[in-house]
Amino acid sequence: MIKNYLAVVVLSSSVALFAQNQDIDPFAINNGEIPTKSEYSGSLFKFNYNYPKEYKKPENTPWSKVLNNKPLTKENAYDYIMALKKYVEPSMKTFILDQNTWNNSSQEGWYSMLWAGEDVSLTGWEGRESIYGTYTGQIQPASVYKDYGLTVPVRNYAAIYYDETAAYTLYKVFKNCNKSKNECIPLIQNNEAQFEEGAIIIKAASASATPEEWPLLEGAAKWQVYRKPFDLNGTINDKPTVVTDTRVTIFDIIVKDSIASPQTGWVFATFVYDKNAKGENAWEKMVPLGAMWGNDPKVNSAKNPKEELKETYINPNAPEYAKVTLGYGLRLSGPFDIAVKYNVKVDDTTVESLRSSSCLSCHGTSSFKLNDYNMITFFYPVKSIHNNIWDMYTPGNIQWNEWFQNRWGNIPQSQKKGVIALDYSTFLEQVLMNYAAKYSQDNKLNNAKFFEEWKRYKKESRKH
Repeated sequence: MIKNYLAVVVLSSSVALFAQNQDIDPFAINNGEIPTKSEYSGSLFKFNYNYPKEYKKPENTPWSKVLNNKPLTKENAYDYIMALKKYVEPSMKTFILDQNTWNNSSQEGWYSMLWAGEDVSLTGWEGRESIYGTYTGQIQPASVYKDYGLTVPVRNYAAIYYDETAAYTLYKVFKNCNKSKNECIPLIQNNEAQFEEGAIIIKAASASATPEEWPLLEGAAKWQVYRKPFDLNGTINDKPTVVTDTRVTIFDIIVKDSIASPQTGWVFATFVYDKNAKGENAWEKMVPLGAMWGNDPKVNSAKNPKEELKETYINPNAPEYAKVTLGYGLRLSGPFDIAVKYNVKVDDTTVESLRSSSCLSCHGTSSFKLNDYNMITFFYPVKSIHNNIWDMYTPGNIQWNEWFQNRWGNIPQSQKKGVIALDYSTFLEQVLMNYAAKYSQDNKLNNAKFFEEWKRYKKESRKH
């Protein structure tokens, strides 16, 4: 049973420490921090987890018409991702531009994740905030965008939604959940976590910087979120939670499309805000940064840096700030995805900056394994982390290249026996850990060391 499976994942440790007891509600709408009316008078986030119980395969989708029943190419990638944007526009335009209208709408056809509402101290998860259902994201120093006007550290706040087709997978994973009993045991052992053809997942991220602090955000859509302040080390927990104005900078569309992407099954598309783009509003000024449908495993970008990628498209007209954080060999990675790591070790030499990841290489690590007391596969090709110094595999060598292979979503990167791949869903990996934390606490398991290791790796991955 999955209950036993996830229990074993977090079962024991050589250190006899008990986790601090925390009653975690898998059905929580938010993390429990609600602004007063004097702080915020608008509507709050609504949590829809009434997942569809049947899969209805999308037919004649506008993006599939671009393909002509052939795999995606760099030549038609722009048209493909613009067709995706147009498809989601009727609802997502409101979501981006008009916070209060979206919160008051039915949000029909869009769903959110169970086991993500509350803070989970064992895993370091900071829950879903109450105004717009966003999650705390990565933190970057101003130096990352020093040539593009940023004057303060910036954090992003991301909202994630699943369409009807994608949410059917969430139904499969959580179909045994019972709110009246406050029980929610996930299922993943029989391919429940595999998404169906045509699934769409949306992730939009707003930046904490104001237009005065980062002028290129002038005119961007504004979201208000309810969060504590932060510094480069993370959230400042002893400070009060405040209503914070943020600006929408990133809009990702992820689609399961085995015709476009026969090697991985997924296409990742990223749009970024461009204040100089043509358009009447901030939605229209969200322009393609690019798309990615494979890791280009045949292209060794370290040994042959000028060799052209075939499975990543970067829009030549995208704003330059968004290209600063492109990944390994200029594979796709958005501005807040921390694909570039700074002051790392490579072969005992300090490297000032290293493009180390990509959309697919990061998400492709999503997995679980029985009775394992470390992250199964870290997001990055790193050998070890000591005293906040990353010791990376040599770019382009056999170990490094394991992060840049093409795999179907049910094939894990790890070769260890018993590892279950989660179809490129890092979010699902996180909420499974949140469930495991509750099981651990309910059963008084001696595994604090395991969770400390998890939190350490997660924290390291969220900063430069």
